[in-house]
This record gives sequence, structure tokens and C-alpha cells, in this order.
Amino acid sequence: MLPPLRTPLRSVRVPAYQMDAPGLLPMHANTNLLGQNPVVAREARRAGTLEANQYPTENSEELCGALAEHHGLPRGWFLAGNGCDEVIDLLAKTFLDPGDAFAYPVPAFVMYRFYAGVNCGRAVEVPLVRDGASFRLDVEGLIATRARVIVVASPNNPTGGAFPVEDLMDLVRRAPGIVAIDEAYADFCGQNLVPETRRSPNLVVLRTFSKSYGLAGLRVGYAVAQQPVIDALRRAKPPFNVSTFSERCAARALRERGFWKKSVAALPRECRRVRAACATLGCEVFDSDANFFLMRTPRPVAAALAKRGILVRDVSAHHPSLAGCVRVTVGTPAINRRFLRALEAVL
Repeated sequence: MLPPLRTPLRSVRVPAYQMDAPGLLPMHANTNLLGQNPVVAREARRAGTLEANQYPTENSEELCGALAEHHGLPRGWFLAGNGCDEVIDLLAKTFLDPGDAFAYPVPAFVMYRFYAGVNCGRAVEVPLVRDGASFRLDVEGLIATRARVIVVASPNNPTGGAFPVEDLMDLVRRAPGIVAIDEAYADFCGQNLVPETRRSPNLVVLRTFSKSYGLAGLRVGYAVAQQPVIDALRRAKPPFNVSTFSERCAARALRERGFWKKSVAALPRECRRVRAACATLGCEVFDSDANFFLMRTPRPVAAALAKRGILVRDVSAHHPSLAGCVRVTVGTPAINRRFLRALEAVL
């Protein structure tokens, strides 16, 4: 007979945000639809040198060294994770005692609530403020939570817009605990708070290789913070958490940046084009600084688009402010033309 679950797990569920639909066009997952980064194939040709019978380095030393060189910060200011998800989990594991507040704006990445809950924290949700076609951060509301950890995604998922750096840094300066800025999509708009870690001992910047670098399947993310914060996170991190192959590909992607440059140029341009086209079809389209956008459609479209071979994310049940909304990941011009033809047909 199984023992009872830990109390926090009795009310926590992993959000069902991955749909298994082979053969359908995946415009629902915010991945890089330009394709796989060529560094994967190049590293695969070197697979004979992997020494896969040996463990990876304990703290992803090769990758952290490459990140230090890339960002111009000390090596000890970086922690590599099995995707940014692991780093968010580590923030909760490291800094929350049972019942401590873990705050974030909503609507937000659905996993923030999950990681607060499984680590015995108390999820505190502070609504974003609607401002025309965008959303504003309620800085005062977040500070008032007195949370041990605050996480803000900029650009935000699923709304798509980035928050002004001035608002983010006001939050960092005035919050009593750790403030993590999740910059998973920041490369698409050029926002970069990594340099601010020099002046902000409570700031943690989260970044990933899943989006602009096109390596989502390899699961590599990282945290940037001053060394005392990184040392604290390492106390909760398991050793060997990033595979040797994933680490090699990520480090190589930092050096060989052709795919990244193509992504950060092409995807924002396509996002603007597709958003404008959706607006002409009668959709309410929100501002975006990412490789995806949010829109409210005149009638439900997710199921009808799936029948036409295209997956989009129906987010209408995620938060009251998202009623009638879907989130769409943009891709190549050909992918986007197919989407727009299908959308016009189902509206």
C-alpha cells in the first residue's frame, strides 16, 4: 500500500500544456519554428568524443565558462539548469520555507504556481493591469506581497509584451526578497537585464536556449546572479543535471550565432506581419515582443484549426482576462501563410 502523498501534492497538478498531436503544425508551444539549430548536427558528428559512459561535469563548467565570456561576468555568477523550469524549481527549493509567499503577476507561465506548490510555498498572484492592447505590471501590488521570491517574465507569457526596464528595476530595488526576471523571450526584443546583476544583489535573471537558440528538446536554461545567490542555488541543485551533449550544443550555439541572428531578426518581423493580418480578420490582437502573440477571436477557433492540422494554445480558461483568447507561435512565412488561410476559413 502506498503511503499518503505529501500534503502539498494533494492539491497540485502538473499543467497539461503539452499536446501530443504528431503531424500537426505546432503553433502552440512557443518553440522556434524556424527549425533545429544546425549546431546540433555539427555536435552529433563529434558524438564519438562524448564519453557517454562518464557523467557530465557537476556544474556544467564548459557552458558556464562560455556564458561568462559571452556576458562579461564572472563564471561563478552562472548556474545551468535542465531548462529554466529546473532553475525556477531551485529558486523555490532554496528560498522558501513552508507557507512563504512566491509571487508573480497573472496571467503568467502556468508552471510558476506548480513550483510554488510542490515546494510548500504559497502562490500569490497579482493581476496585470490592462492598458489598451498591452498589460502593465502592478509593481506596488507585487511589493505589497512581501514575498520571499517574486518571478516576472518579460516578455510575459502568454500576453506577449515586455515590461519597461524602469518598472522591473523599481521592483528589484524595493522588493524585500529575491526578484527573478524570466527573460526566456527577451532576445526577440533586445531586452537584457543581465548587466543589472552587477548592481543588484537580489536580482536573478533567467535565460534559456529553448527559444531564440532553437534547442528546446535539449533542455538547457540558466540563471545569472551574484555569486552568493548562485552558491545558495547550488545547495539545492542535483549534480550532473545537464547532459554532456546538451551542454556542448549550448556552448557551441553561443559561439556560432548564425541561427540565433536569423531567429531574432525574422521571427519578430513575422510576428508583426501575422498580428496585422489577424487584426484585419476582426481579431483583437495584443502587443507582442516575442515569437508569439495573444489574440481574442470573434468565435472559438482552436478546435477548428486543429481539424485543419494547426495547433494553437487555447488560453481562455487560464485567467478571466483571457476569455476567448488563443496564443499563437509564429514561424516561417510559409507556416504563417498556412495559418492565416486556415484562420480566415474558420472565422
